[in-house]
Amino acid sequence: MSVVVSLLLGVNVDRDEARAFAERLAGATRRVCRDYRDGDVVHEEPFSDQLCGRLKETLEDFRTGEIVWQADIARSRGRFSARSLTKTKEEPAFGADLVMVIDIDTSTESVRKGYLAQAKRLEPGKRLDAAEYRRLLGQCERMVAFTPASLVFLYHQTDVQVISANAVLSRRDTDLWSIETWPIEVLYEDFAICWFGDHRIQATDPASLEGLRAMMDAEAAIRIAGRGSPEPDWIDFELDGYGEE
Repeated sequence: MSVVVSLLLGVNVDRDEARAFAERLAGATRRVCRDYRDGDVVHEEPFSDQLCGRLKETLEDFRTGEIVWQADIARSRGRFSARSLTKTKEEPAFGADLVMVIDIDTSTESVRKGYLAQAKRLEPGKRLDAAEYRRLLGQCERMVAFTPASLVFLYHQTDVQVISANAVLSRRDTDLWSIETWPIEVLYEDFAICWFGDHRIQATDPASLEGLRAMMDAEAAIRIAGRGSPEPDWIDFELDGYGEE
């Protein structure tokens, strides 16, 4: 499964805000793992689709400090059910089935960037079989050829761990758990403070997000937008008798 994520970052998000944002998204991500455990997600592509839906849902009316968050999603029209039992689409041209974009724009600064991701279902301690491993290598090669901001999401029944696609190609080992991984909340937090991502991968509205998803031939794409809270309206009024002696 591959995912394209695009992000627009426009402010220095402090650590507390970034951590609250990351914990919110990580909780939604683990709900998708429970969906998989309960049989509602069968292949990697529906996982990316389900992930985008969960992230959009969890960010509704969510705010951290002075930033109000929301999300737009775009999905391939080839699949509509997470319970689909057959694959209906050839390998994505760029190896990713998920694109994630972050879009933070405030009164001080604006930045847009994103990354590609490929999701793999793999329980801890297990190895990919030879055929699936070769498939993953091809997917990672195509992602990295487009951008170094490419990741592999290892998901199982309780959690998601993150690996660099470059590390997968360098290690050449079917035991993906032997490669250094990091928790999904670490990715979300560090992404929010703008240490990771490719400025070429960006979207500013639902239409451009769908254009990005189609260009990358991804199963799903999500744009996470952060905007500064509106300034409070000031109301002029007079206090009768105030200041009179």
